[in-house]
This record gives sequence, C-alpha cells and structure tokens, in this order.
Amino acid sequence: MEPDIETRVAAFVPDSDDALVDILDEMRTPATVDEVTDELIEPANPPIETWALVHERLHRDRLPALDASGAIEFDETQGLIERPTARTGEERRVSPAMLATISIGLLLVFLTLVSVSVLIS
Repeated sequence: MEPDIETRVAAFVPDSDDALVDILDEMRTPATVDEVTDELIEPANPPIETWALVHERLHRDRLPALDASGAIEFDETQGLIERPTARTGEERRVSPAMLATISIGLLLVFLTLVSVSVLIS
C-alpha cells in the first residue's frame, strides 16, 4: 500500500488486535463490516475513499486474522462478525440476569422462612 493510504487507514484502524476486539465487544454482534467501519471512523466523517480503504483493510486482513486466531467468527461471504460465546479465560459461568434471578429467589425463600418462624413463635 502507498504510504499516504497506509496513514489514512492507520488513523482509524487500531494497531493491536486486542483494541479491535474491545471495539467489537462494545458493539452488538453479529455486526457487518460496514457497521464496524462506521464505528471506527465516526465522528471524523472522512471522505468515502478513506471509508472504503478502512473497510477493505478490515475485510481482507484484520477480520480474517482475528477469525483465524479464534477471537471472532467472521463470515467473509456475508461480511458478518460475531463474538464466540465462550471466551478463553473470560467465560462467565453465570450471566448477570441469571445471578439476579437466583438472588431474588433466595431473598423470597429467606423472607418466607422468617415469616413462618414469626408465625410459629
């Protein structure tokens, strides 16, 4: 790539894979390459040529590499990016919603036991 093109792309595409994955984590997935490109370039609103260069870099290089590493699932034919459900070292055993449900259930059991003990005494 020409130096000028490389500079324009580098202004919007994070250098590290971790930084790019962090951006994808903040987005709703599945997401399209178009949506990821929009997320990276907003609010700068660069010329459409720059948008196209960022899109091409993601689609041809960065996203396939992240897919190969297992960090994301990238369907090149449809241009869809998805985060795998099980993340190495970060997998949650209980979701926040499930934890809230369990907590409420335990609270109700506790209140029932206290009420029964008050009625018995």
